[in-house]
Amino acid sequence: MVHKGPRASWYPRALRGYNGRGGHHMGNVKIVVAHSIIPQKWGEYYLRLFSKKLFLFIIICNSIFNIVNGTEFKQYAVPPADGWVPSEMILDRTEIPKNILLGVTIGGWNHLRHILTIANILADRGYNLTLAKRGKFLQSEQYPKINFISLGEEIDLSKDPETIQLVKEKVDVGRFKKVFKNHYAAYDSIFLRLKEISEMIKPDLFFCDTVNNEPCFDVAWLMKKPLVGISTSPLGLTHTPYRSDPIFGCKVNMENESFWERFRCEFISPLQFLWSFKSSFDNFNKVRAGYGLPSLKSPFERWQNSLFLVDNFFGYETPVPLPPLYQEIGPVLPDYFPSLTPDIEKFLDSHKRTMFVALGSFLFLSSENYAKLLQSIIEVIENNIVDGVIWANIEKYRESFPSNITLSDGRTISTSNLFDNKNSNIFMTSFAPQFSILNHTNTKIFLSHSGSGSVYESLYAGTPLLSLPITYDQPGNAEKLELAGVALTLDKTNLEVKDILNKIEKILNDEQIRINTKRLKTLAMINSKRKYRAADLIEFTLYSSVLKQKNINDENYNIEKWLFKELITPDTRMGLIRGKYLDVYAAALIIVISITFLSIFIIRKLIYIKLFKVKEGDKDKKD
Repeated sequence: MVHKGPRASWYPRALRGYNGRGGHHMGNVKIVVAHSIIPQKWGEYYLRLFSKKLFLFIIICNSIFNIVNGTEFKQYAVPPADGWVPSEMILDRTEIPKNILLGVTIGGWNHLRHILTIANILADRGYNLTLAKRGKFLQSEQYPKINFISLGEEIDLSKDPETIQLVKEKVDVGRFKKVFKNHYAAYDSIFLRLKEISEMIKPDLFFCDTVNNEPCFDVAWLMKKPLVGISTSPLGLTHTPYRSDPIFGCKVNMENESFWERFRCEFISPLQFLWSFKSSFDNFNKVRAGYGLPSLKSPFERWQNSLFLVDNFFGYETPVPLPPLYQEIGPVLPDYFPSLTPDIEKFLDSHKRTMFVALGSFLFLSSENYAKLLQSIIEVIENNIVDGVIWANIEKYRESFPSNITLSDGRTISTSNLFDNKNSNIFMTSFAPQFSILNHTNTKIFLSHSGSGSVYESLYAGTPLLSLPITYDQPGNAEKLELAGVALTLDKTNLEVKDILNKIEKILNDEQIRINTKRLKTLAMINSKRKYRAADLIEFTLYSSVLKQKNINDENYNIEKWLFKELITPDTRMGLIRGKYLDVYAAALIIVISITFLSIFIIRKLIYIKLFKVKEGDKDKKD
């Protein structure tokens, strides 16, 4: 199937090596158009036309053409023996319900990327998809088959006091208390709007981003429809002691931490975190009760028996055991990305060592940090560490920059000149085709806030990172990148120009970082194919729901437990004691202890008897 982009400027991710000069390369394979050489003798020409070599040449050219045009090339192998036939997968979709509601209530592109990419695959398979989110659907041209209904006005986080504090200061458990309170206060409006949309389009399945998205799960439960969740992290769905989070003031990987740190991060910090939003969560349950919804013991309870897609991959993520209900399907990346604009292409072609700076469109930095970053990009060029810098999404926060920047040598630079692109080595832009820039051969380093989408694109393109995490999941992402050996990290609370320059230089010259980047690039490429498995699992969920309606008439039957019975492990039905085999282990321990004590008793008895008999024998002899 050929997937055509909505416009010519969008090109497939399969074009791995956009060289910025009107040509492409794929790894080490170059696409060359050869000029036909007409033989002098027409008889020889017709003979060669039907020759085996020319026939094979046509097949090879056709294969390359299919790859370049985004076609899924299928190689038909010769049957191993006469009478053998190829296997075919033909899924009958005539009875599968087609309406899917996509729910995203907070965040920017990182919370849309994975849902829209998987939804696009389902749209190509004939499903009807509707996206419900705040604000506008800015990616509608890229996803023309997906309908859109707004949940209301988008929240401007740059004016939110709690978010401003999170941006300026370190991530801290206590600071999330007000964030939770405000989040749960907005539940009513989102729930009612989502319920209204659901009654209008009558979805057969809810596909929900899990971050701060309780209304999506609750409306699905109220309408007795199957739901599928997706996130870039396993969140609280599975617990592994050696994995923690910077939100708790802990490391993402506790492997090398001290006993006290492991104890604090396993017990003390999580309890503080739970206590910080307990009152808000209790009030939240009271609001939900007004809509006939059952009380929840934890925010994760609604997801326990639902299919949960984890947009992540081991190698970047700390390896943890996942139950079958939680499927690792990342990194989820679109098949098509915007191509380079002419001005950016020209800049990259003329700067062989370019640094790309993009700090996301959802969050922001303090004015002081913006000034230090601006000073750094000037000095990193003047010190010949890089020869060019592209800074994207900058116009939105232009007012946060000072009018002048003072360099380390005392010189003063006008900020307006930089924003007007009067410095030939610095290119400021409000929009930048990020993946195309990262994939350009002259882009050598990426200074990023470490949002999951930016991380995945950088790893896929094989571009090392300098991380400047701001808040939420970004500090954890930055730590995972550093543990994987593909990045270094900056501290927003202690940002220094000299530190920035030193780390940029180290990343560019460190051979181990280069090797690790190639390793992670391979993993990212291989694992990026699993988005099709995610779409397959959603189709299975829809088909399973039809079979449930046909074969089970009990209204009180738990739909989630039936839909995903193949994926739910038996221990969840056996209870804590039987499911963990605590009764068996306890019995085995009692048996071992009993045998041990019995053995000790017998041995002591034998020794006592032996000694007693020896003493009695000696006494008789004396007598």
